[in-house]
Amino acid sequence: MEKLAYFDSSHEMPLEIIMAAGFTPYKILGDVHQSNDPADKYLSSFFCPAARSWLTEALTHAKEWAGIVFAQGCNSTNRHYDIWKVHVQTPFLHWFGVPLLDSAAAKKHYRVELQRLISHIEDHFHIKITSEKISEAIGKSNEIKKKLQRLSAFRYQKDIPNRDYLTAMIKCLTCPVDEISAWLDSEIKAWNAKPAFPSGKKRFLLTGSDITYVEWMDTLDDCGIRIVRDDLSIGERFFATLIPNKNDPLESLLEYYMNIPKPATRPTIQKRLDYLYKALGETKVDGVLSQNVKFCEPFAYDSVPVNNALKDKGYKVIHLERDFSPAADQQLANRLAAFVEMMEEGNNE
Repeated sequence: MEKLAYFDSSHEMPLEIIMAAGFTPYKILGDVHQSNDPADKYLSSFFCPAARSWLTEALTHAKEWAGIVFAQGCNSTNRHYDIWKVHVQTPFLHWFGVPLLDSAAAKKHYRVELQRLISHIEDHFHIKITSEKISEAIGKSNEIKKKLQRLSAFRYQKDIPNRDYLTAMIKCLTCPVDEISAWLDSEIKAWNAKPAFPSGKKRFLLTGSDITYVEWMDTLDDCGIRIVRDDLSIGERFFATLIPNKNDPLESLLEYYMNIPKPATRPTIQKRLDYLYKALGETKVDGVLSQNVKFCEPFAYDSVPVNNALKDKGYKVIHLERDFSPAADQQLANRLAAFVEMMEEGNNE
């Protein structure tokens, strides 16, 4: 099945429309192992390195995809779209204007954007996206989300390396849905058979910028940290809630995408905090790891009030700024190891 790629700095793209059109939704994630030189011709070196990597992937592979849908994200990536329009060669390019608020006017706007996306795909590819096809896609999407919820729960109970969880999430965002569904069934069985959670590890909630490469998750494991909850879009934001079953499938998508946990790129911190409080209430953790990739200003700004609020609730919180690189960062690892050691000393007092 041909891929219709999407650029989405959080989890805002209605994948079910792409599925209903007969394409595989493919999230552009970039490749930290590849040089960003192609993108650096158009973006300054102080621009978000993850976004530069996304542009590099598009410049290299866009001709292999049926097209690209560009979902509104943060201020930086929104300006990014102007560069893509000129320099990325793709047979189909669409801007999906996700509303930032959840007011009545925003909901009306979101429905218009859904209908505009459908019309553009139908006209360009000479197909018909029916309500029945969208409803079928919603059903498949919910099936994936339910299985991911089951898989994610094993992180607290079993010996699941951090990289295994991230690998599963990336696979779910880049491979055909039917293939993923069967693969998740086998992974659920495999994870259930894993040994119990290792006694030498600490359970953490991870928040902040999305992680797109497994090497950074390995660093956490090396420091004795296991991520058992998160609020990332390449993570729980993707499957935290199910798409409601309404008579009008567009209304179902509207309600779902406007009410999922909010990232730092959205103007309300309280809704993000509400989800974090809920997750921390459901799952007992030893600490909270907040991080942002360098030059990811929305999460850097957001981290101060969010982390202070969590500390006020009594949670042990550490915040890090990280490079966009697969190379081991020993300074960062030392800070994490020291934080874990202090937690151990506090428990022994």
